Amino acid sequence: MISSLALNGWEKQALTMYEKMRSKGLLQPNEITFVAVLSACARVKPVDFGFQLFEAMSREFGLVAKMEHYGCVVYLLGRVGLLQEAYNFIKKMPFEADATVSGALWVLVDFMEAGAIELGNEVAQLLLESQLNHSGRYVQLSCIYAGAKRMDMLLPSEKAVLDAGIHTVPAHSFFSKLITAAAW
Repeated sequence: MISSLALNGWEKQALTMYEKMRSKGLLQPNEITFVAVLSACARVKPVDFGFQLFEAMSREFGLVAKMEHYGCVVYLLGRVGLLQEAYNFIKKMPFEADATVSGALWVLVDFMEAGAIELGNEVAQLLLESQLNHSGRYVQLSCIYAGAKRMDMLLPSEKAVLDAGIHTVPAHSFFSKLITAAAW
């Protein structure tokens, strides 16, 4: 019920349902329940409650947080503009961030829009390390650099893709057009 509410645009109701069930002792959450409530928190932005939920996973319910849970918290922090905290959270994860922390990619967009290009670049490097040959990561990063009018960062990114032999699907990405234009 909580997951259904959270996934269908009823985030506040999902959080209310979680609290009602918890207070009545009816709640036996699993990892999926926590993905749902943490995702709901990220969309309605109650940061403190999100951290309480994250901590309750292990403390109260004996569940081990997985990559998806960490991704929800990173996304939550990014949505409310706590960019440095999101980056610190990624760095403190007990395992290396992988593509599942794709919420971090949206945090990256927030970094760039907020003018924190250097911090955003550090997060981008973490994501690129987890998927070196994924052209989409480079495309996203290049579009962000171009949007921020940071051509000094755009061209090295394009060169890295060319040097690594990574290919984008022709005519399906803005990046493939940038590479073609750069080659001319």
